[in-house]
Amino acid sequence: MIILNNINCDNMVNNVKQEVKTYWDFRSDSYDNSPGHSGFVDIWRTVLSETFKGKMKILDVGCGTGFLSLILAELGHEVVGIDLSEGMLSKAKKKADDLGLDIEFMIGDAENLPFENDSFDAVVNRHLLWTLPNPDKAVMEWGRVIKNGGKLILIESEKKEGNVANHHYNEEIAKELPFSNGIDLEKFKEIANECNLTFKVETLDCEKINLMIVCEKTY
Repeated sequence: MIILNNINCDNMVNNVKQEVKTYWDFRSDSYDNSPGHSGFVDIWRTVLSETFKGKMKILDVGCGTGFLSLILAELGHEVVGIDLSEGMLSKAKKKADDLGLDIEFMIGDAENLPFENDSFDAVVNRHLLWTLPNPDKAVMEWGRVIKNGGKLILIESEKKEGNVANHHYNEEIAKELPFSNGIDLEKFKEIANECNLTFKVETLDCEKINLMIVCEKTY
């Protein structure tokens, strides 16, 4: 019975991820049309340049069409971007090619990273946690691939009333996403502590709904 329950749970997670992937493949053609997705570049460049000093190897998880990856590469960092959506990645690759930036983009699952321990100086992502069925597993993975003393930077939306994910996925999928209506900071703090990550929150000026969560690996 336990084995069957585990199989059913795995199937549900796979179904959720497939639905999420399908949605963002569909949205890839129009994603950059929103100022919230592709605007405020100068402000973001300032934020990232102040956050990451010196040349670093940085993993952009859920990189989408490459917004953060492109800025980080322009700032001189070695960047790897992963995403489940081929549609999003194709846009990111074209942008990098057009700008002459050397960024490695690949298909990858945020909850199961294809990298060795301590592979990166930092991990960054923007508006990703709300799309994940297992955010605790994802944060554990992100911490695993960061070197000791390295940073995990998450750009997230504040918790809202209602379920934001219902506007993107059907109700059955949305209810499987723990942070679907924005990040619960108390819950995230618990996850960070379990993963031996420090935790602080900064408010960003570039988008009023955005928080920057800064974690550091402490072991």
